[in-house]
Amino acid sequence: MGFIFRTVFWLSVAMIIVPPQARLGGGDGDVDWRDIDLGYEVHAAAYAAWGLAVDAVSACDANPELCKSAANLWDTTVKTATGVGAELTERWKDADENAEKLAENTKAAPAKIQARVE
Repeated sequence: MGFIFRTVFWLSVAMIIVPPQARLGGGDGDVDWRDIDLGYEVHAAAYAAWGLAVDAVSACDANPELCKSAANLWDTTVKTATGVGAELTERWKDADENAEKLAENTKAAPAKIQARVE
């Protein structure tokens, strides 16, 4: 799930930064980044996001069960992520305590290792 969110984020950033000619494969490949109309690109990205939201709302109007299932999926995802975060925190805390105990209880290696090599 995180992979999808990261992919959408980076594709959105690329959609805003990369000029349309370069995105469509046109031009000779020499794109001057200062020629990007950033305002237009942000507007286009916002318009696309708005269109996606409108489509999602219209899908919910047509099929309310779909929205209930999506809400349940979101709640389950958030609860699972919260549980995993708490579990990792506990494991890291236990690992730190175990490492300290292990460091205190281990005996130092003898200094005269060379004599054993002969």
